[in-house]
Amino acid sequence: MTKNKWIVLFVCVGFAISAYAQKYEREARIKAADLPTPALAHLAKNYADRGRTRHYEEHSRQGQEEELQRFYESKFRMDGYRYSVKFDSLGALYDVERIVAFEQLPSLARQAIQEDLGHTFRHFRIEKIQERYAPSGQLMGYEMEIRGKRENTVGQFELLYAPDGARQSLEPIESDPNPFFFF
Repeated sequence: MTKNKWIVLFVCVGFAISAYAQKYEREARIKAADLPTPALAHLAKNYADRGRTRHYEEHSRQGQEEELQRFYESKFRMDGYRYSVKFDSLGALYDVERIVAFEQLPSLARQAIQEDLGHTFRHFRIEKIQERYAPSGQLMGYEMEIRGKRENTVGQFELLYAPDGARQSLEPIESDPNPFFFF
């Protein structure tokens, strides 16, 4: 195959993958002064002992939604965990996520998740697991990002699980096109 045919092949594959992907999320770092006042007040009140905090403006879309939604997110370490506290565009608390290890999940949830992943993917690697908490503080479930092979498709996927380990959703993660071609 000539060089031009390879380039066309890579471009076509890239478009096919991006057309299939459904979850989109883009973050841009911002200064604390750019966060809504209620968000800053919530962080100061509830996470006073947090480490260095990085703030982001996030634009995301899930599922078949047409419009991008705007959120603010603050990421930091506290008590040995990494936290991600998300606020809506007005500064109201949206959810709190805390990164945990797979072994830290309750055994029944861990077993149900492991079985589900084994049935859904031929091969997989867990890249990140987060506990998701509602603004009330109640555990909503777990969010997982994995890299896996499913139905002849290799890619990154986001899975949401209930606290008992029952899968709520599975979506491919849309990533920005890679500007580098590897030959």
